[in-house]
Amino acid sequence: MIKGRARFLWLSLLLIAVAIQADDQKMVFSDPLKTIIVKKSESTFSIILQSNPTTGYSWLLKGYDANLIKPVRHKFYPPENKRLVGAPGYEKWTFQVKAEGFVVPQLTSITLIYLRPWEEQGAKAVNFKVVTNNAD
Repeated sequence: MIKGRARFLWLSLLLIAVAIQADDQKMVFSDPLKTIIVKKSESTFSIILQSNPTTGYSWLLKGYDANLIKPVRHKFYPPENKRLVGAPGYEKWTFQVKAEGFVVPQLTSITLIYLRPWEEQGAKAVNFKVVTNNAD
């Protein structure tokens, strides 16, 4: 039963991410193992991560190079099915690479941590690699 519910939630999150990507017409990423490549013509991108604030956990921005990247927006989206009490939703972090990031190709990273703000122990960190490409 739990495996089936987890699979359902994972598939729901994947479908939501695809829908958001189609809706926003911007680059959306959720896998920290895949490098985010940002072109000068598309300098805005988003990171989507599953989140469940009903448990007290949320994603916090831990680190990024403020000379190259600026956070633009952060929003929590509740689960589509409101009847699943305690079901996770997702957080969407939107960033923009500054013009300075495209002078020459750059490699930088964005680190987000998933924790309860009052508990630092047991925090889960994810690190996304970002490469800028000055070619259009």
